[in-house]
Amino acid sequence: MKAPFVALLTDFGHADPFVGVMKGVILSRCPWARVIDLCHGVAPQDVRAAAFQLRCSVPYFHDGTLFVCVVDPGVGSKRPILWARGERHSFLAPDNGLLSWVGPLREVRRVEDSALFLKPVSRTFHGRDVFAPVAGALAAGADPARLGPRAKPEVRWSWPEPKRAGKGWRGKVVAVDGFGNAVTNLRPEHLKGRLSAWAAGRRFPLRSCYADAPDGAPLAVLGSAGLIELSLGKGNLFGSLRVLVGDTIHVR
Repeated sequence: MKAPFVALLTDFGHADPFVGVMKGVILSRCPWARVIDLCHGVAPQDVRAAAFQLRCSVPYFHDGTLFVCVVDPGVGSKRPILWARGERHSFLAPDNGLLSWVGPLREVRRVEDSALFLKPVSRTFHGRDVFAPVAGALAAGADPARLGPRAKPEVRWSWPEPKRAGKGWRGKVVAVDGFGNAVTNLRPEHLKGRLSAWAAGRRFPLRSCYADAPDGAPLAVLGSAGLIELSLGKGNLFGSLRVLVGDTIHVR
């Protein structure tokens, strides 16, 4: 029997048993599933960070992977839970913007079939009682049509495109990674013919890799997500200059 892939993205961390319990529930419904830990280190309740991590990760997964995404400040409320099918993958996530940047969604349903849920359903742990059992049922072959009616996401953000600024561009920091690098929304074409970015009153010369800058020196580099990152040579930009998500980046 072909093993389905289920990838977990949460803000649960590893200090508590929450992730392990979710895995146990999924495997109780589909023992042959292959459960993958995408990330559990999303900052608590940071839905936009989760949406960005999902955007960067989905293209590298096997066709048919089900992404179970539980970064859910509205847990226990009336916010919907969605199942969605994209071009190559499917998703379970709260309707809070988390699926904004995964590309076109060909089919979306509200998850309402309570017969699939664990009982009783906790108002604080839908990851265990709703997301995990539904994911296990889908991995075992349940028809998504039984989950609930077709729907459209109520919360969906547009990608923050850079803006023209004179002869240059004005972008934003969209994420800060675990090394303290500031990932921007600028792509290589925005730096074409330009050699530097500016942020926090500092110049960040464009380099080909991190090692091209002296220790502690600012640099800009094309990161693995295809976006321009700001960094410090062998340093932590976030810790040193406090460059934050939403900060403005100039290329001129």
